[in-house]
Amino acid sequence: MCLLIFAYACQNGQSSDNNVKKKSVLKSSDKQTTVPESVVIKKDTLGPEITEFLEDYNYIIQYEAVGLLNQDDFKDKVLILQEGEEDKSLGRVTLILLGKKEGFELYKKSYTIMPPEYNTDNYKTFDVEDVSIEKNKIVIDLSSIGPNGHISFEFLFKNNDLQLHEFTGYFMGAGSHTEYIYKPKNQNTGTLEETTIHTMEDDMPSTAKSYDIKLKSPVGFDNFDYSKFLNEIIQQAD
Repeated sequence: MCLLIFAYACQNGQSSDNNVKKKSVLKSSDKQTTVPESVVIKKDTLGPEITEFLEDYNYIIQYEAVGLLNQDDFKDKVLILQEGEEDKSLGRVTLILLGKKEGFELYKKSYTIMPPEYNTDNYKTFDVEDVSIEKNKIVIDLSSIGPNGHISFEFLFKNNDLQLHEFTGYFMGAGSHTEYIYKPKNQNTGTLEETTIHTMEDDMPSTAKSYDIKLKSPVGFDNFDYSKFLNEIIQQAD
């Protein structure tokens, strides 16, 4: 089963959700001193620390999710920025913006939490991508009909930090379907529940196992990489 999962995490999505909106911005060839009003980004509200990603139009806003992440009454945002417009195998940047009375300020950014949309062979990593803010949590849901399976993970806003709340991976293989659910106890340790359904048998029996996991390094929003994380926890499920 280990070998199957390593293959799942290495291949290659797109999103739809009422809370997630596609944006259109200028191409790199359209640089100019004044940004037209038709461009979605409002530089006066986002602030210079955020628009530094957009000032040369090297990034486009691919997805935006809005909701209440921290404990105030101002709406917060998650922005997914795609580097470049033609080569979608390039990395993406995820920005967390906390709402303030005067606008938004940059809270966190990650170059790893969203995988490239396409691999270098121009195949999608996931067929569907969804990003949302729900009950003080950022929820990222990635789904593929192929071997990459269904990946979902949540980061909870707690103690003025984003902490991994739960990670789920579901994979359909030849003869069995396997689900992994990881729940952290702290930043370094957690519990992994593995459930396997044996689809080749008539009554499709299931087996469940539980593992105590100790991570090599703390899990943080800034450097979270789902494929590396998945490989690490699966290695301890032998």
